[in-house]
Amino acid sequence: MTASATTNSTGSEPSPRMRKVADVKAGQRVKATGKDTRGYTVTRAGRLLAAPKRVMAQDWDKRIKKWRLHISDEPGAMPAHRNSLSLPMGAEVELLPEA
Repeated sequence: MTASATTNSTGSEPSPRMRKVADVKAGQRVKATGKDTRGYTVTRAGRLLAAPKRVMAQDWDKRIKKWRLHISDEPGAMPAHRNSLSLPMGAEVELLPEA
């Protein structure tokens, strides 16, 4: 994802919406594009269900370090394969406004 900035309500100072994966916490609303457990590129938006986790993931016959995120807005959702995605270690996610 690319970095972007928006202007705050006073219009004077940009307020960046992009954050390093290591800097986000469970409960924050985020949007991220990464790979699902089958290797398909997916974009997920919603509440971060658990703290980001460093994992070893398979990527084209190589085991590499990646971030594993669980994102969903479904009520009562728990971390699971269906709401997970993996991102490269240097990746950023977009912070979303609280719903």
